[in-house]
Amino acid sequence: MGSPFRSSFLTFGLTAALSVTAVAQVREPTGGIVGRVIDQQSRHPVGGARVALLGTARRSDSDTSGRFTQAGLASGTYLLEVRAIGYGVTSWVIRLGDGEVLDYVFELAPLGYELDPVVVEAHPTFAQRRMQEFELRRRGGRGAFITEAQIKTSKAATLVELLRNVSGVRVSCRSGGCVVRMTRAARGECVPDWVVDGFPATQSATPHLPTIGVVAIEIYRSPSETPAEFLKSDSQCGVIAIWTKSGP
Repeated sequence: MGSPFRSSFLTFGLTAALSVTAVAQVREPTGGIVGRVIDQQSRHPVGGARVALLGTARRSDSDTSGRFTQAGLASGTYLLEVRAIGYGVTSWVIRLGDGEVLDYVFELAPLGYELDPVVVEAHPTFAQRRMQEFELRRRGGRGAFITEAQIKTSKAATLVELLRNVSGVRVSCRSGGCVVRMTRAARGECVPDWVVDGFPATQSATPHLPTIGVVAIEIYRSPSETPAEFLKSDSQCGVIAIWTKSGP
């Protein structure tokens, strides 16, 4: 039969060994990941990025300096995923040894979104549309045209002074006033119709209209030369169209 002392010693030794084993089994993992998330192009920190260890419940966000920490990790292999607004989702395979702390910089590539161009078009005013139409007719090569710049350069006070030098137009002045006639009509000289800002005007007053405020003049010396929008059903001669700043 064995000694009671020896038996007690063996029992104490076995209990101590089991206690050490139990402590080793419940020891907390000491590994971890200390990371910094940055923009791959600018190298600036990316704050607010969501960092996750896939397959676990571990989640964290990077701070304003791009830093985050995942502590208390056991040894093993982890798949770390980082998401941030304006960047592509990126993941890394991390292998940790027992008690190892990895310090790493995680780079995110910005998404290459290209916004469609925004074109802002302003609708032209009525006066602008009239001048656009004037230029179209002027480029058409039918008739004679006097622009605002030419009116200013001439320093003419009235329309009579402007029309004196237009080919196919003859200005006759007497004590009672001036009359403008077209010289290219099939039946000889004739008195043209007058149009001011798109509306018919009287022949007696229009030749003496001051040039102040006049921005363009169109002279058509025969019905065949006159655009349809200026012709009347009884037109026998040409048309002189005046455009002013105060027009409708």
